[in-house]
Amino acid sequence: MIKNLLALFLLISSVASVCATPVVLWQSDSPEGVSVRWDAAGPTISAEQCADFTGGGKIEVSVASCNSGAILLLTKGDWNGDLCPAVYPDNLTMPATVTFSLTPAQAKSARELGFIPFGDGYNISRISYVPSETEVDPDAIWFGSEDCRSEWKNIDLSAPLFADAKAGDKLVFVTSDRGPEVIMQPIIGNWGGIVLNSVDNPELFTTEGDLISITLTDQWADKLREKGFVLQAYGAVINEIRLVTPGGDTTSIIGIGADSNNAPVEYFNLNGLRVENPSNGIFIRRQGDKVTKVAL
Repeated sequence: MIKNLLALFLLISSVASVCATPVVLWQSDSPEGVSVRWDAAGPTISAEQCADFTGGGKIEVSVASCNSGAILLLTKGDWNGDLCPAVYPDNLTMPATVTFSLTPAQAKSARELGFIPFGDGYNISRISYVPSETEVDPDAIWFGSEDCRSEWKNIDLSAPLFADAKAGDKLVFVTSDRGPEVIMQPIIGNWGGIVLNSVDNPELFTTEGDLISITLTDQWADKLREKGFVLQAYGAVINEIRLVTPGGDTTSIIGIGADSNNAPVEYFNLNGLRVENPSNGIFIRRQGDKVTKVAL
């Protein structure tokens, strides 16, 4: 009996040791939470509170309620660009949790500047950080575990992640549990863009173990910076997508949320109404996936 109890205790201890414990960064005094609107950002999370952030960690925002068409993003603590792109969650059952998974560059930015929840139509009650349980490659721009072994899956990455992409860089897809037929089909420039297929265009793809990569041309890099891309995959588990500069240091993507030069710029007043010629006040500026508050 004692041996069984001891074995059970050791099992529980071992499970607890590998389960990351969320760290509460902010908690509302009211169960209704606080409102996040264009004219009222959420609470500021300081750089000091983000001192232990690493790539692979997650920011969890507890949502008490939200309106139809709500938008939520995390902006950098200095308001100079987004920390994490906007999300538009649909069909949430309240209360809910919106999760932002951090790349190494985003974690570094949070450690330096902190962040602020921003957007419209949300009431949030808590902000927590969940430490990473695994090591994420410094060049990762997406990570997770997308199981495409028996069906096609899509991974959609927005243009700001490719702000520094250039010809000669490599898009690297880290796979595991590969089946007899693995098909990688990146669509450069997002839906309607340039379709590359590892079966139809094998000369464009390089395979080394579990790594499958393509080398960017000038045209592809331009389209990535403008519109991002979608990876359609079948026959494997996708664990990471990396943007790698051969022979260089870690890809600089601190500027996540940087403007997409070809995306139209829109301005709104603090009540959320579009303004054609903003002047003499505080406005919301939106360009592509980037939403910021500006004084004009």
